[in-house]
Amino acid sequence: MLGSILRAVSVSRALLATPALLACSSQALSTGGAASPAATASAPADADSLADAPDRGPWETCHSNLAPTGNAQADLSSLTRACGALGGMRPVSDVYVGQQDAADATETLSFQVPAAGKCYRAYAAAEGTVSDLNLIVRKPSGDSVVADLTRSSTAIVPEDNPVCFTSPGLYLLEVGVYRGSGRYALQLWGR
Repeated sequence: MLGSILRAVSVSRALLATPALLACSSQALSTGGAASPAATASAPADADSLADAPDRGPWETCHSNLAPTGNAQADLSSLTRACGALGGMRPVSDVYVGQQDAADATETLSFQVPAAGKCYRAYAAAEGTVSDLNLIVRKPSGDSVVADLTRSSTAIVPEDNPVCFTSPGLYLLEVGVYRGSGRYALQLWGR
């Protein structure tokens, strides 16, 4: 059974627009290991996970034929079934379900990167009443590492390959509904 590695952290809506981390209260998901105050990330693709498609690899095309149904958990399941196991990834968190309105503050979840070289990818899907769901991975300082700011009821970060961290630490996954209102489901996958 998966341990819960994501912890909710409530923050201001402004966090999506600025690198400054605002006041927060935490509820965490734990991957194990001690937190480090500073961490950096890079997003290299593994040679064995690159596609033979000239411009887009399997990380970018795995979800191209999926049509959202409007059911957040079912759509998340479809996303992770189509894309999750690429490159040896596996679920490292339980499914987290939240609810948000475009006028609400963003929700931030924290996750522990236990060691350098660990790679992650986050998947999220919202109900049909949400037309714009965004995800951002941030360093503990609030600086953005990678973001999905597409206008869609689904989000994958990063879209083109997993983000591989060069330093362990406590990182943030920010969720924002920018158009609409409703429930969303998300899950973190890693290797």
